[in-house]
Amino acid sequence: MGILWAAYKAGSFPIPQGLSQEEFVKTIEESPYQQTWIIDDKNKSFSSGHGPIALVGTNTAGMIVEIKGVFFKWASRKNILRGSVAFLTMIRGSKKTGIVLVRTQKEKMTLPDHLKLYELLYFLGQSDDSEYLYSVRGRGN
Repeated sequence: MGILWAAYKAGSFPIPQGLSQEEFVKTIEESPYQQTWIIDDKNKSFSSGHGPIALVGTNTAGMIVEIKGVFFKWASRKNILRGSVAFLTMIRGSKKTGIVLVRTQKEKMTLPDHLKLYELLYFLGQSDDSEYLYSVRGRGN
């Protein structure tokens, strides 16, 4: 929990600033996600040269998995790319995954568009003027 607190203090999470540690823990524990993962990667911010760079939550309805990820402020562009590729590869390889739904805003389409080059994401279309949908085809479909 300490690393999540540090990420919160650095402004990584889209939740109000100024929470006490107890309020922050309660907010994290009340997460709307069924599963959460922490992604680790090589990063100079850690004395060991390796540490957490992101928090990812998933919700599953049958074989459809919806993901939401937050990269910590200290994650480099390379960390974001490697972490995204690693997580999507992991989730795609699960026999319980049919389709992974990825939602993004217009101003954040650069990463999903780049991940299309790795054949990890496929563009589905727009749900409204500002939200774009991508999918990952899992082993279960």
